[in-house]
This record gives sequence, C-alpha cells and structure tokens, in this order.
Amino acid sequence: MNAKFLTLMILITAQALSACAQAGIIMPVVDGSASSNERTEVKCIRDTEGTRLLIQDAQGYCLQYPAEYDLAFPNDSEIILIKRSMVNVTEPSAHIKVQPAEGRTVEQAADQLVADYSIPGMEVTRTSLTIDGEHAVVLDGLSSQDINRQLVVIHNDRLVHLVFLPMDKSQAETYSQAQVLFETVVRSFNFHPESNVCPDCTPSGGADDSQTKKDPQTASISGWVWHDLCDSGKDGQPPPLSNMVGCVFGETAIGPYHANGVQDLVDPLIEGVIVSLGEGECPSTGLAEMSTIITDLSYSFTGLSVGTYCLSIDPQREPNFSILRPGIWTYPSIAQGVISTTVTLDAGEYEGNVNFGWDYQFKP
Repeated sequence: MNAKFLTLMILITAQALSACAQAGIIMPVVDGSASSNERTEVKCIRDTEGTRLLIQDAQGYCLQYPAEYDLAFPNDSEIILIKRSMVNVTEPSAHIKVQPAEGRTVEQAADQLVADYSIPGMEVTRTSLTIDGEHAVVLDGLSSQDINRQLVVIHNDRLVHLVFLPMDKSQAETYSQAQVLFETVVRSFNFHPESNVCPDCTPSGGADDSQTKKDPQTASISGWVWHDLCDSGKDGQPPPLSNMVGCVFGETAIGPYHANGVQDLVDPLIEGVIVSLGEGECPSTGLAEMSTIITDLSYSFTGLSVGTYCLSIDPQREPNFSILRPGIWTYPSIAQGVISTTVTLDAGEYEGNVNFGWDYQFKP
C-alpha cells in the first residue's frame, strides 16, 4: 500500500512544482508573536470563524485551515488539505511535508528547489516571510502542470515544505479560494503546539475554566481495508507444498491455510466496504460511516473530539456481504463476523494505520 501512496504522492508533488511569475501576489508578513501579554504562552488557537485547528505535536507545529477542507495523512510526516477527495484536482489543495533539514539553511533549501524545477525563460520570484520568528521563503515560477506556490521554512533543523495549488490568476474563483487557503494556513502556522492550553480561545480573551475545557475537534483516524492475498492453490485441490505466498497454516472456516495478516505491497485495496465509527469502546456504532475507496487511504474520519472510538466492519450487512463473502478477517485478528478496533485520541492526534485485512475463500 505504501508503494501505491508513494506513486500518488509523486503525482501530486509533480503537479505542485510550478508557479506563475506574473502572479503579482503581495505576501503577508506572518509573525507568531502574541498580541497580548497575558496570552504569550498560547499560540496554537482557533481565532477565526470558519476554520479548524490542526495540532501536529509529533512534527512540532499547528495551524488553522478553512473548515470546508478535509485532511489526508499519507504518512507521519505529510499532510494534505483537500476538498472531498484526493483525486479532486479542480479545487485548491495544500501539501505539507516535514523532513530533516540536514544542516541546510532555508535559502539553500529554496536554491535546491529552484535548481531542480526552474526552466529556461521562466523567472523564479522569491518573497520573504517571517513565520513564528523563523525566516521563510516563498517561491513562484517553478515548472509543472499546474501553477502553484511553494514555501520553505526551517525550525530546529527540520525543513517544512508547503505547496499550494493551483494558483492561476486566469481562473478567478479558484485563485481566490487558493489565496484564502494560503493566507489562512500561513498566518496561523507556528511551532508551538505544546503551548495549546486553550484551543478555541480568542487571542484577547481570558482563559477561564470553560474555555480551557473546549475541544478543538482536530483529531482523526484513517486506515486501509485490503485483500490479504494467500496463494494456496485452487479450491478443492490440495495446496502446493511450497511457494504458498502470503499464507500461514491454521485451520479456519476457509481451510487449513489463510493469509498471513501482513499488509504487503502486492495486496490490493477493497472498494465499497462500509466502515462504521462509534463512540466509546467496541462494540459501538452509530456515530459515522464511510465507504472505502481505492485511490488513496481506504477511509478517514476527521474533525474528531478527544475520546475513545470504535472502528468496525460488519461483513454480514450490505453492501459488505456482496463484496466480501465468503472469507475471513486476518487482521487485526482471525475472525468471521464483525471485526473492530478501539482507538483513544488526544486533542489533535492522528491515529493512522487502523487497518483491516480480508482473505477471500475463493480468491488467492
């Protein structure tokens, strides 16, 4: 599955490597310093209506983004802000990646992008910003299929690379939406998620007890539902004595061999299965549902509050029955009926790889 995602991300990144030198965009100076002495310890807040708050403790940053956007998490170091689907290329999106800076300066990181993606005859325009006290560089004029804007900033030897696309002024409505996305993210971006003592307080307000207990609703859960391949021979015939790829021995409802419960690169995703989300420990349903897809993450529940949730799939209900039966679950456990996993989330926490593997009885 990681190989499929890598391919998808390469395509997305490839689209996100050009900008319009004639854009004529005035970049705002972003300063993460607090405007009120009594609020200096609080930088990670939602201070604008119509936004959501993303807290990435592991990667050391937080930001606000327009509420109509969803989050996708290709891996622990990357986030994509999208509308509805990863394959939606007609509306603006943003891609954020964090990686080791390896001693480079932000200017050196920008120089490398220019060296890699500029083309003769197209001027690359640089604009400087300040993000939470750190020097940042915005690049316009790099080459790719879509006009875009890229930003690099370094904090504690970690390079943060943001790409916004498309940024085409000839498409007025899309350009206006992309501007809103860029300004919302960049103006709120800072490197102090640990100081988030009051997620939904306004900068000028006091942090009373009711405010400190508000939930930013920025946690999320995602995962894969995959076909766990086991090449154990044709049905009704003895299994081969060797080369049973992906199989393990163990008597189950589908025979003496079943898939190994390991998500290998060759294992395909399963489309159209209903994943249920419930509040509290398993068994629990009724909070939300979604149908799995095969173009990126099988499923993703975002905008969740702090708490405990149950992720489950019932192979007896439709359309699951028509898609899955006959077969068994091989991950997270060997099972025939409802399969489930309990997940507990903190504020802003992303719990990925909440996966489910299925071994079809009459398929490899």
